[in-house]
Amino acid sequence: MDDRLLSAATTGNVDEVKELLQSGADVNTRDAFGWTPLMWAASMGHAETAEVLLKNGATPDAVDQYGATALMKASRRGFHQVARVLLDNNADPNAEDEFGWTALMRASRRGYSEVVTELAESGANLEEADQYGATALIMAAAEGHINVVKLLIEKGANIMARDRNSWTARMWAESMRHEEVIKALKEAENKQ
Repeated sequence: MDDRLLSAATTGNVDEVKELLQSGADVNTRDAFGWTPLMWAASMGHAETAEVLLKNGATPDAVDQYGATALMKASRRGFHQVARVLLDNNADPNAEDEFGWTALMRASRRGYSEVVTELAESGANLEEADQYGATALIMAAAEGHINVVKLLIEKGANIMARDRNSWTARMWAESMRHEEVIKALKEAENKQ
């Protein structure tokens, strides 16, 4: 029954999820990789399924074999509705996986501004750094995600933060020739 719950959560079959939970399936069951039904629903963008699981006792901050939470999985894929459901149900916006990555870093690196907004407005630490000292702003700048860069600047991210090689977001943007990002960071520096 628990395997069926994992499958139903993955496909977003809300009716089957409800039926299985009423029949006694373990809402926090895990597959071989430590993924719970909530993690599967979150990683596939099934907001309604995630909400049903949470209302039935799913642990919002359960972690997989690498320390990743459902919120990190939703953020990495750009599912802002799922992120909102998780945050509304007390998911920790500052949880870190074993590499020091947060949900904000995952969303910023991939350019998902809607998720970044949800996280920033829910108390995500803009200055958290991964194992290499990179912040969400540094990651967004290195990847050339201008909308996320502007959003993080607007939310107050430290534009002079440095990674462990002493590189700032602007240095990364310059090395990758992301002209719009360089311009936005220079303008922000001039306002300081």
